[in-house]
Amino acid sequence: MFETLHKSKQISILALDRLSDYLGLMRIELKMQRRELSMQLLGYLSAALCSVFALFFIGVAVIISFWESAYRGLAAWAVVALYMAAAGIGLGLARRHSGKVAPLQSLKEELKRDVDLVRESL
Repeated sequence: MFETLHKSKQISILALDRLSDYLGLMRIELKMQRRELSMQLLGYLSAALCSVFALFFIGVAVIISFWESAYRGLAAWAVVALYMAAAGIGLGLARRHSGKVAPLQSLKEELKRDVDLVRESL
């Protein structure tokens, strides 16, 4: 029983010693994660804005091209269908690619190694 208490005391000392390392690692990973997410957000927003303008002007060009014909209404609805299809594709791509980056992965690995070390010592 005393041996178990002694081991648990050593484990708590190890955990307290590693706590500052964990906090430092978490701080670094959060900065890296914030930078990565902000760059992704900036890229997605600029791509979305340019895509919206491109789709808008393509739609206007198609409608103007058929303005003097009997297919003007059909062309306008085709443009609406094109916009809806583009929105669906964009939503599908966003859902498929979300969650690929695991936040705080290094911290999780460090904690797992330490837990494995504790299990070995017991």
